[in-house]
Amino acid sequence: MPQKGQSPIARLALAGFHRTFDDLLSVQAFMTPFSRSLLENIFEMIMWFGRTKDDYENFERTARVAYLFLENGSHVKHKPVAQQFYAVIDRVIPALNSSRQAQAEANQIPKDNSDARIEKYLTYYKVMYEGLLPFICAPVIYAFGIAKTIKDKAFSPKSDGKVDLNTILKMNKWLAYKENRLAIGLNGHLRNAYAHNNYRILDDGQVKLWDRSWGPEIWHLDQLTKTCDQLWVNALGIICGLVLYDINNRRTVENSGWVSPTQAPHLRRQELHSVVESISDELGFYLIKMESLPNGVSVTLHTKSKGIDQESELYMGYKSHTDLFKIPMWSEEKRVIDQLTIMLHRLIPYFETQNEVSINVMSPDDISLGSLVTDFRTLVDLQLKDTKSETVESVRQVFKTDTLGSCTTFVEKEGAPRFVGRGPAKLGNS
Repeated sequence: MPQKGQSPIARLALAGFHRTFDDLLSVQAFMTPFSRSLLENIFEMIMWFGRTKDDYENFERTARVAYLFLENGSHVKHKPVAQQFYAVIDRVIPALNSSRQAQAEANQIPKDNSDARIEKYLTYYKVMYEGLLPFICAPVIYAFGIAKTIKDKAFSPKSDGKVDLNTILKMNKWLAYKENRLAIGLNGHLRNAYAHNNYRILDDGQVKLWDRSWGPEIWHLDQLTKTCDQLWVNALGIICGLVLYDINNRRTVENSGWVSPTQAPHLRRQELHSVVESISDELGFYLIKMESLPNGVSVTLHTKSKGIDQESELYMGYKSHTDLFKIPMWSEEKRVIDQLTIMLHRLIPYFETQNEVSINVMSPDDISLGSLVTDFRTLVDLQLKDTKSETVESVRQVFKTDTLGSCTTFVEKEGAPRFVGRGPAKLGNS
C-alpha cells in the first residue's frame, strides 16, 4: 500500500529504475532506505504528467554517463573516489529540495505576469547553478580526473565539497566523444548576469542580459524556462548516476572501513515525528501519539487490521498517451516485537545512544497489547545480523520492559507495478 503522503509516481519509481538501469546493477547491489528515498524523489520529478519521452531519454543518458565516470575512477583508485563521493552525498537532498522550492515558486507565478516570472526563473537557475550542481558534479568530476590521470587541481573539490563548474568544460579535452553530458543546460554567463545584477527586464516577456565577457543578449521568457528545465532534467540524471554508484558500492565501502556509517541530521520535533510516522506506517502501525521526554521519547502505536487482497490501478498521463499499471496489494501478518525491533534499528541514527524509548501498542479497537522499553545503546550493542523472528526471540530478554508476547499486526504489501496497456492522452486526465 502507498505510504501516507506518497505520490502515485513514487510507487512506480523502483519498477522504472530497474526497467531502465538493471543492466548496471552489480551482484553487490544493496539499496538503503536513503537510496530508495532519493530514487523515489527523482523519479517523481522526471515522470510527472506532461514530461516527454525525450526528457526521460536525456535523463537516462546523463545518469549512465555520470555513473560510468564514477566507476571508471573507482577502477583506478577506489578508496579516494568513494571517500570523495560519501563526503558530499548527504548534502544532495537538502540541495535538491532548495532547487525544487525555487522551481515551485517560479511555476506559481501567473503566466500573464512575465516580469515576475523572469525574475523567479533567474533565481531558480542561480539556485541550481550555485547550490545543486557544484555538489552533485563534484564526485563525478573528481572520478573523471582520477581515471584520466589529470593533474589539474580544478578536478579536486574544494574544502566545502563543491567543484568549480567551469571544470566541466575542461573535461572536453579528454572526452572520447563530442557531447559533454554534464554541460547540458549550463550557462555561466546567465548565472553571472543575474548574480551581478547585469540584467534588465523588458516588455513582451524579454530580458536583456550581459556579463563582463558576454553579451548583451536579449532572451525571451520561453528561452529562459527551457534552459532552466534542461539544467533541471540533467541534474536529476546526474543524481541518478550517484544513486547507482551508492547502490553498487556501499557494502564494499562500509565493509572496508573507508567511510564512517552515515549519520542522520539532527531533526526538530515535527521532522522527527514525520520520520517515526513514516517508518511506523511502513511496518504495520499507526502513530497515535509521540512525546519527548527528558531522556528520550514515548510513542503510542495502533496495530493495523488485515486488508483486502486486491489490485489497484494507476494511470500515468503524458502529452501523447496514458499508461495503465496494475499493482497487486495484500497484507502479511507479522509479530509486533519483530516489527518494533526493525523500527528501532532504523531510528538509531536519529537519537543519542543513551536515549530511552518507550513504546505502547494498542489494538485497532484501543485494547492494550503491551509495551516495549529500551535504550538505543542496548540496540546498538546487540549487533543483529538480521531481524528474523528466531533472532529477535533469542535477544528480546535484554529489553528493559517487554510485555508484547506474541501479538501481531498486519503489514500492507505492494507487488511490482505491472504494465497493462497504453491509451489516448485524455484517458488519465479525465
